[in-house]
Amino acid sequence: MCNFDKKMKIMHISKIKIHGFRCFNSEGASIEIDRRLNAFIGLNSSGKTAALEALRKLFGITNAERNISKQDFHVACEEGDEVRERSLSIEARLDFDESETDAIPHFFSSMVVDAEGENPYIRVLLESIWTKNDLAEEGDIDTKLYFINVPESEDSTDESKHAFPKHLRGLIQAFYVPAIRRPSEQMRYISGSILYRVLSSMKFSDEFKENYLTKITELNSLFQSIDEFSTIESTLSDIWSEFHKDERYKDISLSFGTSEIESILQKLEISFRPTEINRPYQIDELGEGYRSLFYFTLVCTLLKIEKEIDDEDRVKPLLTILAIEEPENHIAPQLLGRVIKILTSISKQDKAQVFLSSHTPAIIKRLDPESIFHFRINEDYATEINRVCLPTDTEDAYKYVKEAVKNYPEIYFARLVVIGEGDSEHLIFNRLMEVYDKDFDDNIISFAPLGHRFVNHIWKLLSSLHIPYITLLDLDVGRDGGGWGRIKYALQQLIHLGIDRNTLLTLRDGTILTDENFDKMHTWIYENNKLDALMWWVDRLKEYDILYSSPLDIDYLMLEHYPKIYKKAIPENGGPRIPKKNEDPEKFATKVENAVVATLKSENAKGETYTETQRELMIWYNYHFLGRGKPVTHMNALALMDNEKIKENMPPVLVEIFDKIGKILHKK
Repeated sequence: MCNFDKKMKIMHISKIKIHGFRCFNSEGASIEIDRRLNAFIGLNSSGKTAALEALRKLFGITNAERNISKQDFHVACEEGDEVRERSLSIEARLDFDESETDAIPHFFSSMVVDAEGENPYIRVLLESIWTKNDLAEEGDIDTKLYFINVPESEDSTDESKHAFPKHLRGLIQAFYVPAIRRPSEQMRYISGSILYRVLSSMKFSDEFKENYLTKITELNSLFQSIDEFSTIESTLSDIWSEFHKDERYKDISLSFGTSEIESILQKLEISFRPTEINRPYQIDELGEGYRSLFYFTLVCTLLKIEKEIDDEDRVKPLLTILAIEEPENHIAPQLLGRVIKILTSISKQDKAQVFLSSHTPAIIKRLDPESIFHFRINEDYATEINRVCLPTDTEDAYKYVKEAVKNYPEIYFARLVVIGEGDSEHLIFNRLMEVYDKDFDDNIISFAPLGHRFVNHIWKLLSSLHIPYITLLDLDVGRDGGGWGRIKYALQQLIHLGIDRNTLLTLRDGTILTDENFDKMHTWIYENNKLDALMWWVDRLKEYDILYSSPLDIDYLMLEHYPKIYKKAIPENGGPRIPKKNEDPEKFATKVENAVVATLKSENAKGETYTETQRELMIWYNYHFLGRGKPVTHMNALALMDNEKIKENMPPVLVEIFDKIGKILHKK
């Protein structure tokens, strides 16, 4: 369960339902919102922009922004050209607290409650129907905006829908900031622009208007005193009279400005100084990054001014919805933190709510994880939305955030996540990408280096977001908590994720492992020092895409499969000092025993489940991976082999992983 914040008291959007709009199919999606700042993340074309556009269709400032076109209707893959009608709907629920005094009077007659004593809310519904018209390519589109006057627990009917009054439209306004920022357009005094909304708040006194007319007259007189200017004006007049003899419009005059103040406002420009040249910069001369930042400056200015205006005669928006597409565009990573801080401060204003879309990890690291909504395209090629939900336990939640959500934000944008223990797996997988010709970047595969201690958090996250994943863990036979302990941990976590316990713990003979025996699994012994029973469970977990580097870890696995290569991958005159086995068997045995103790990380370790050859190889494991850097050793060894040489003795578990990668990608 998500731990929602229920402390927002002023009017705010608490839910959005979208059906049949663009990449949202007829089943649609519902977004439950409990934050003032909300982030829509996911791969390109996963529906993030469509969700922001849905807000604009509901609450856009101009008719053009609210207009529904044929392209807005969802078209399923199996639908042909013979479809003659489609429909879409966008619904927003806006909640109020009883302490909200500004908004309630306007919407009181349309408010509903779920039960006595609960806070009221309104439901705003946009419905649109497209009908094919053989005489018009666009077809016929009928769009209506309603209040729904029944609570969500009841089915709505035509009788429960009431037209949304036009005079209330301005009270809820969605301001959309597109991915391509053109601040110069917002600096024009035209309806719907930021400048228009800011300057329209100004009041001009009679004294100001009189002074304005005086100055305009003085300016025109100044130009009229120039002979060349008068010559141009008279010549225009003479030639104009030759073209027509109508008494109307016969007189021509050249002047700057008119008595309309709006004509001057339309010519307003903004400039920046100092510059590296001998004149100020105009807005379009700034770089992309600064233009983007200035766009945010305009929005912040608008919201601040509207908040500070003290004008009882002027109706101000009760809720401004700021919908920002890809705030990271053209902005250096170092400045993103500042942008998020500004957006956060905007969201904390009394009458503002912020929605942003992004597909960059740099943004994710700077957001509250519980404000994140993950968008993906499902198997039906429609948008699916899932929310990041944190554990309720404070300590667990911290680990979850630290180890999974913020440390590896790339996984949000992956088609598949490969989970490994650490740097060794990461380096080896990078090399194997070349061997198997499966580039992780091309296939949108992310690698998450997480130890077995925290893998439950990453599994929980990916499962909740429906992102496929493959896990490679260390089996660690002979180490503390290894072997049976590793298997038990994986089984426990799968059960926590909702896998059926009885199915998961069914034994070879068809019986089900009892709770008592399962609780003791980590203490189970290896009969006759054989791993047969353990490996049966290892094979069983492969069904859930959980694999193990056996019998120890991936470092030992590579050493065991390429022993000659790894023994060559040493500096000149390097390598462990190993007594000759035949000449000094006692010293050799002691060397092996010490290596086993070091490798298995226990003074009592004997390595009984390992063969004599495997125990002797631990001398080299100790030298390469405990005495030197693991990544360096693997790089040196892999550099000594071409692709075919690597394939010759590839550890089977790595072959299986790349086979699974291919199958998952093929399915998608």
